[in-house]
Amino acid sequence: MHRPDDVTGLVLAGGGSTRFGRDKALAALGGVPFVALVHAALAAHAREVLVATGTEPRAYPVAARVVLDPVAGGGPLAGLAAGLADAETPWLLSAAVDLPYLTPAALRPLLAAPADGADVLVATDPGGGRQPTCALWRTRTVEPVVAEHVAAGRLALRDLLDRLAVREVRVEGGALHNVNAPGDLGPADG
Repeated sequence: MHRPDDVTGLVLAGGGSTRFGRDKALAALGGVPFVALVHAALAAHAREVLVATGTEPRAYPVAARVVLDPVAGGGPLAGLAAGLADAETPWLLSAAVDLPYLTPAALRPLLAAPADGADVLVATDPGGGRQPTCALWRTRTVEPVVAEHVAAGRLALRDLLDRLAVREVRVEGGALHNVNAPGDLGPADG
C-alpha cells in the first residue's frame, strides 16, 4: 500500500467546461463543489494536493496549491505535466474534477495494488473501461515521457499510456462516472 507521504494528489481542473456551460469545478453535488469533493477524495491518500487550472490561475474553495499547464489547450495531459513537475513525492495520484462521485474508499484499490514494474496504475470501471484521468503515476519514470509528449504536441492520454508500463486496477461502483454536462447530474444537484 502506498503511504500518503509518498503520494501527491492532483485535481485536473483546467478544462474549458464547454459542454457544461460553466466552470465544472464549481458545480455542486449535494451542495458541495466538484473540486472540493475530488480534493477530499485525493487528500485522504496524499501528503499534498495540487490543482491544475489550465494556463491561468483560478481560485477554488480548497486548500491546495495551484499549478499551471505548460501549454494552452493541452487537456488533461498538460495538467498532468504541471502536476508531475511540481510533485515532490515518488507517486502522483490524479483525478479529473468531473469525477464528483469519487471517494477515498473508491481510490483505495489504486493505492493497494502492487506497482512492481508499473509506471502507472490506471483506474478501470466495472465494465473494464479505462479512466486515465484517475490514476497513480510513478513521477520519476512518467515525467520525462509526459514532457516529451507535450513538447511534440501529442496530447492524448491514450497515446501516453501506449508508452508506459500500465497496470489496470478496477474501481467499483459509480465512482468513475464523468459529469460532462448538467444533465449527467440528478435534478437536485448541479
